[in-house]
Amino acid sequence: MHSRSQDTPLTVVNRFEVKGDPAWFEHEFRDHSQYLRRREGFDFLVTVQLVERPDVYVHLGHWRTMRGFLDTVHDDTFQTHVKKLGPLVNTEVDQAVSVERVLKEDAVVGAENVILTRATTLGATSSSFERLFAETNEHFERLGGFGGGDLLRSTLRPDNYTAVQWWRDTADCERALADSGHRALAEQLRRTADVEVTRGRHVAYERVVV
Repeated sequence: MHSRSQDTPLTVVNRFEVKGDPAWFEHEFRDHSQYLRRREGFDFLVTVQLVERPDVYVHLGHWRTMRGFLDTVHDDTFQTHVKKLGPLVNTEVDQAVSVERVLKEDAVVGAENVILTRATTLGATSSSFERLFAETNEHFERLGGFGGGDLLRSTLRPDNYTAVQWWRDTADCERALADSGHRALAEQLRRTADVEVTRGRHVAYERVVV
């Protein structure tokens, strides 16, 4: 069986459903995030809270190497954090690689300026879905205020995708989502995949500490 090189990039996608107070979870999870930022092989993190489900967070941990991630999950401090956070949440975990990344501008923290997409492609249409997603990013760029996007393909279920797109602020995001050209592209995407789109509040974007 072929295995991926441990020197290749990896993104860990965590979806947390918080059982208690979301504010308390954010405080506790921030300590864990700051620990990750100091680990060898870490690149950057993104954390988003769903607007319509404020008890749900999506955290994207980007690693420069799979080796760095594997070394970290076996570290005693990581295990201590997991044991502390585990009772607070129900968790879904995936591992993915970026297939379409656009980085333009930072998003204002606290604004409702992030769109999260989960998709499962229909049949052998992965290339069509990826192409249309890239066209969507290009369209958003032309509208202005677009910060960027990242399309992540699961390494565990290759027909599954997680995508994040963000804008400078809430107003830019709402203007883009109301655009007729965007709605037409979104309809085309739905012909290639089962798509779930949710609005998010930007909680954190932080790079590795050097």
